[in-house]
Amino acid sequence: MNLIDLSKRYLLNETEHRVLECILRAVEHGDAKVNIRAIAQQSFVSTTTVIKLSKKLGYQGYSDMMYSLRRHSEAERDAAAGIDLTSILETVDTACIEAFADELLRCRNRCIFIVGLGFSTIASSYFMRRLATLGILAYDGAPVDMMRGGNEPSLTIILSKSGETRDLVDIALHAQTLHHKLYTITAHGDSTLARMSDNRLVIRTGGSVAYNVPDFFIGRTIILFEYILSRLVDRLQQES
Repeated sequence: MNLIDLSKRYLLNETEHRVLECILRAVEHGDAKVNIRAIAQQSFVSTTTVIKLSKKLGYQGYSDMMYSLRRHSEAERDAAAGIDLTSILETVDTACIEAFADELLRCRNRCIFIVGLGFSTIASSYFMRRLATLGILAYDGAPVDMMRGGNEPSLTIILSKSGETRDLVDIALHAQTLHHKLYTITAHGDSTLARMSDNRLVIRTGGSVAYNVPDFFIGRTIILFEYILSRLVDRLQQES
């Protein structure tokens, strides 16, 4: 369920968008019972506004909406559980994926940095927005002067097909000085960025897009992000 797509499809105003964001967050966290009054309080509206939103989205009422959204969320998680990672990753390292989900959970109250250049910005922007649906703050496209350590080091995720882009290596070096955990998603497990990282995920890919050869790096990276998010949601459900 994509908050932005739903907002555009149903022409939601700012208040309705805020209420729906609160509802989707509760659903994705796996909250068993979400009281309409709790949703209203969290989004600073009346229960009447919540009911009107449910009808605007095509449901009979609040209970019907929550039931449908839960079923949809469960179906998405079941689909994610059925993904064959061998078709996405060059080396399926389950421990690394689980560690990635653990790091996202550990840093959920800090700013997580997701950095990519060129076509990789498509995936970095996508992941940032998906994390936002879970209430996790992330920033995509982090230039060096925007990096900050704070009292508690955070997580920096680098997306680089080659693993050798000089600007990204510089950002990785700066992240290390701030004692950030560094994760790299790349097509080359022996690249500079891969060797610098605490953990790396290697994506199978085609040739260079410059030569009109099919390139699956970005698409498979997004699929990988969805799988990692499914593991993160499982952890959030266990907490609730």
